[in-house]
Amino acid sequence: MDVHAPHNPIHSWKDFLLHLVIITVGLLIAVGIEGLVELHREHKLVNEARTTMREEIESNLGSMKRVEANLKQERIAMKKDMDTLTRIQENSKDEEAQKTPIDATYSLIELRDTAWKTAQTTGALSFMPYAEAQHYSRVYSSQNDFLGQQDKILEDEAQFLGVVAKTNFGHNGVTSEQASMALERFGIWNAHLGYLDLMARVTTQMDQAFLEGKEPPHSFNMSGDE
Repeated sequence: MDVHAPHNPIHSWKDFLLHLVIITVGLLIAVGIEGLVELHREHKLVNEARTTMREEIESNLGSMKRVEANLKQERIAMKKDMDTLTRIQENSKDEEAQKTPIDATYSLIELRDTAWKTAQTTGALSFMPYAEAQHYSRVYSSQNDFLGQQDKILEDEAQFLGVVAKTNFGHNGVTSEQASMALERFGIWNAHLGYLDLMARVTTQMDQAFLEGKEPPHSFNMSGDE
């Protein structure tokens, strides 16, 4: 923004005041236009952030609904594994238990957060009302908690594979000692699945409440009741 001195000489206080008024008005107009441009930029930035984050949350909600179904099956399979190992631990000659396969499979998902990180980087969140920014923060925080809990399942598998490598698990039948060691690892794995199931339900309900414009539940428990 440039401010130019008057082209003609000032001969009186009247001329001086006139030029001062002209300069002041010009400055106010320039500042006003600049403010409107900045306001438009901020408004556009916030709208884009809202749109992309909503799309991201909708996509993540679809993923969470699928993982909830998978977790139910994984917990059923884990209980069956633990029942089988318990039988072998108590009686390694139990032929039916020895023939029952151990299912140590699991599924992991990825959740999107690019729009959230972009909103943080561009400063879009700072232009939103505080309550709205906090709502987004709670949604994505719940998502991160779920992903953090999900990582523990990878460690559980690694621990079980360590038992397999150490004891030659499953070759020529499972001994009571092998069953006991595997059962300990599966007990921890099963606990982590329970926590993961809880976090999946928390994340799903947080996403669902956000998309429906509702207040999310404030308490959860392992049985699934609020």
